[in-house]
Amino acid sequence: MVKRYYRPELETMSHEDFRRFQWAALQKQLKYTYERSGLCRRQFEKAKLTPDNIRSLDDFIHRVPFTTKQDMLADQEAHPPYGTRLAVREDEIAVTYLTSGTSGKGVEVHTLSHEDLAIYPETMCMTFTWAGWQRGDKVMSTLPVGVTMAGAAHMWAMQRIGCDVFNLGIYDTKTKLDYMQRFKIKGIFASPAYLESLTAEAEKMGLDPARDLCVQSILMGGQAYPVSFAERMKAKWNAEISDYYGSTQWAASATCENGAVRDGRRGSYHLFGYKAFAEVINPDTLEPVKPGEFGEVVLTPLNKRASPFLRFRSADRARYFPQDACDCGRPFDLLEAGTIGRYDAMMKVKGTNIWPETIDDIVLVNSECIEYRGRLYISDEGKERSEIAVEFRPSLAEDTKQRLMSHIAEEIRHRTGIGFIVKEADGELPRYVFKARRWTDERASGMAQRA
Repeated sequence: MVKRYYRPELETMSHEDFRRFQWAALQKQLKYTYERSGLCRRQFEKAKLTPDNIRSLDDFIHRVPFTTKQDMLADQEAHPPYGTRLAVREDEIAVTYLTSGTSGKGVEVHTLSHEDLAIYPETMCMTFTWAGWQRGDKVMSTLPVGVTMAGAAHMWAMQRIGCDVFNLGIYDTKTKLDYMQRFKIKGIFASPAYLESLTAEAEKMGLDPARDLCVQSILMGGQAYPVSFAERMKAKWNAEISDYYGSTQWAASATCENGAVRDGRRGSYHLFGYKAFAEVINPDTLEPVKPGEFGEVVLTPLNKRASPFLRFRSADRARYFPQDACDCGRPFDLLEAGTIGRYDAMMKVKGTNIWPETIDDIVLVNSECIEYRGRLYISDEGKERSEIAVEFRPSLAEDTKQRLMSHIAEEIRHRTGIGFIVKEADGELPRYVFKARRWTDERASGMAQRA
């Protein structure tokens, strides 16, 4: 297979040379963050450490304090709006962006300096290059460009590698397909669930994606999926299927030319260790996991100027493998493709992070609502659906129920940007004494059933 290098000087390094390169960058970032970030300085003072105490990678992994989401939020609240993580003057900020949360609560504020912005799209450029996209290709992003980072990062990277970019995130599925057919779009990005919806809508319109569209490369991201789903999409579209894993906190990785699935087996995300130093730790022991084990991804951005941090505990659950588990020869460590999950209860719906507590606040604030259940699934038409079933108090008037369900649906859309189906529950719902388990996510099984 022909290698699609974007930065061959890094991609062809030996693993040992790359580790030395990475450690040198990590030492510089450690010193910079300690000197510029008030949050980091306080963390080090509490641990009675300075960067001079960190003399090796093993020291870094075992002695440098973790940063958590709660640390960032508390810092922002005490020093609004950026917190003491801000390591540049405000007039040096080029972009302010937020995590893809559902309200002001729980949303981290991040920034890029002009220097950061110059290098930020690099990893998405590499991702697209590995997926086979190149100068002159007509490509489509299904993500809207807003205050979260994914849509903008995709657009910047597509432009940088010379693609003809179609930003179609704000349009409905039928309109996207009309553009794809009219302009012969070659590359598309979509989450697995939206790719299912796109496929189902194409077939509803009488289109055979493999015959009537010109897509040669599909890049997925944002959700787990069954192997059978990737294989089915590859056959239906007659296109290469690639995948990537990223986050606001600078997680960056992608499948190489081998793709998301090969010979019935999952591919590998290659961690872009020149952008961030990634660890995978056992969340209980806090020790690095062994090859083949699942653990929590911990991230330290490298060469980040504006809002740096060290050892961020992402709560992302991933399966780790060393670099030689892939035969492409690149020096980057690996995560198993298509199996990234969350250790917390957060749900990712159409690219937006939604916490159960947000829905709790909307539904259960109404005294007429006793309980609810939430369900994420793939409909018979292949569309990603989000549903709330509400149990009302006995003898509540029918028109009151209808008014409440409309209000709940409107409030959820207002708070999250996502449309939910809201209906009345069939009978009494379960009650909870301790932790409520109100949500089920059936999307992966729904995609598997359609295989």
